[in-house]
Amino acid sequence: MIATRQVISIFQQPAMRLKIPLTMDEVIGGIDAEITDVEEALLHQIGAREAPFVGMDKSGRGVCVKHLQGACTMNLVCPLRHIVGDKAVVCKHWLRGLCKKGDQCEFLHEYDLTKMPECFFFSKYMACSNRECPFRHIDPETKMKDCPWYDRGFCRHGPYCKHRHRRRVICPNYVVGFCPDGKECKFTHPSFSLPAPENSASNNKRLFNHQIICHNCHERGHKATHCPHLPNQQGKVMQPVDLSLFPDKKSLSEVTCYKCGEKGHYANRCHKGALAFLSNTAHLAQEQREKDEREGRCVIHLPNAIYTIHYYHE
Repeated sequence: MIATRQVISIFQQPAMRLKIPLTMDEVIGGIDAEITDVEEALLHQIGAREAPFVGMDKSGRGVCVKHLQGACTMNLVCPLRHIVGDKAVVCKHWLRGLCKKGDQCEFLHEYDLTKMPECFFFSKYMACSNRECPFRHIDPETKMKDCPWYDRGFCRHGPYCKHRHRRRVICPNYVVGFCPDGKECKFTHPSFSLPAPENSASNNKRLFNHQIICHNCHERGHKATHCPHLPNQQGKVMQPVDLSLFPDKKSLSEVTCYKCGEKGHYANRCHKGALAFLSNTAHLAQEQREKDEREGRCVIHLPNAIYTIHYYHE
């Protein structure tokens, strides 16, 4: 192995600078260079060839140093990885070999246990049956934010507050007016500014939405997970919602299904086939039904006969 600097033997040095070798490495080596030629080639990526095609899997390759410096000329055909930005979470699709973004992925393509995504089951159910789960199990209490009102001095919600109430010792010097330790002080420096109020209108609009249909009670305005008819939701009281925030919706009597041509339901609720619009019987049946309602007749349709019952209003 050849060094990048000139090799100077300790025996060729002047007598005044003669250094007595103390170890066998100094006797055999005698190299004063900082790096070798192999290390220099790896540092400057000498001999790196272009990839055979664009989008090749580079999971096992190293990081391109020139790309970090903005001096890589190979771009997409570089055989090394081009990391974009600071990626703090491992890509869950890359773990299963299904990520198609390659170097353009905004997540990390590297197996790092400290940067694994959060386990879904542990975060939702506080339990994970997989003993060898590769994802992180984070305690929900550590993700709670500190209550700004409690840090200021008083919170009206008390123990029912959704934020965390952490007791701290206030700095007496900061209360008086000046603390010489600043941010390195071991005591707390409270903030006396008022916290920003929460936007109640946006919260109500998020809780009540006309476009959402509950799969449990088939009512509009909420999802099945927040349905008030569920057994675990009976004791909860829904927050009052200002209906003026939402525009008026058309009644079902004015809605025409584009599949069958009848009124009274949307196309996604139509019980007929997708080719019902090819038949004119639907339109004629709708006109006949409206005519019967105006004349005050009740028509009963049976498979082999049609019976008409007349009723009169006194």
